[in-house]
Amino acid sequence: MRGGKRRTAPVFRPRRFWPSALWVVFLAAGSVFSCVFDSFPFFTAFLVASFIGLNEAGRWPYKTNLVICAGSAVVVAVAGVFTWLEAASVFVLFFTISAYLFYFRDRARRVIPAFEDFASHVAQAPDYQSFIDRAWEELQNMAPDDAVFIILANREGGLYLPAHLGEQPRRLRRSGGTPWKVYASGKPMVVGRVSTAHDQPIDRDAASIVSVPVSAHGEKLGVLQLESASAGAFTQEDAAKLSLAAMIFGHELYMFETDDTPEGTDYDVD
Repeated sequence: MRGGKRRTAPVFRPRRFWPSALWVVFLAAGSVFSCVFDSFPFFTAFLVASFIGLNEAGRWPYKTNLVICAGSAVVVAVAGVFTWLEAASVFVLFFTISAYLFYFRDRARRVIPAFEDFASHVAQAPDYQSFIDRAWEELQNMAPDDAVFIILANREGGLYLPAHLGEQPRRLRRSGGTPWKVYASGKPMVVGRVSTAHDQPIDRDAASIVSVPVSAHGEKLGVLQLESASAGAFTQEDAAKLSLAAMIFGHELYMFETDDTPEGTDYDVD
């Protein structure tokens, strides 16, 4: 919809030269200002702002931006405006920032293959029950220290735990517990410290919960939930990663178009 209002920020956008040039001018002006007023804190602030701006808006690679900013620190140190000790502190700062960025890059490289394997394994399931079993096993491999729960919705709007790996199916009581809140709202939820009466965890020993909705093609299909015996075990980042797993799971689940709700039973979760 070209004529409509954009609802989300673009993920891929063209990189142009002029933002990099503007940030270099900003860095130069800030360096001159800091030298004139002999303010090293201002100089550091200009360096960090320019480094972030060059990486976010410019087209030059990360290492080039690092050389530009670190080179500015060398220039002012050689010129005698600031001491070498102050210049060294800038290098330590940039080393810390660089290590932090590389940490996130390496972590992303570890996370992406895990979800690729998850998608590959569940997509190869020959039938519905195998799909549920494989999905549960893959999620348990991703979270070996946590309790994994796949919670599905039936045609009547009820929630249940499907049968998997010999476990019998169980219905969930209609209550204000975390799965029902997430299913009704369609929004992820992170509970740092569980209240048994309020959050109603499925695992008796749960101290924290992360729960995300499962949907596909505008249809609510259920909830994926992890529960940990440690308080504060999950963050919003964990909710985002589990949401990605839920998106993959929901797409494959929708393809089966089946309802595996046990008939003639009224299982409750204690």
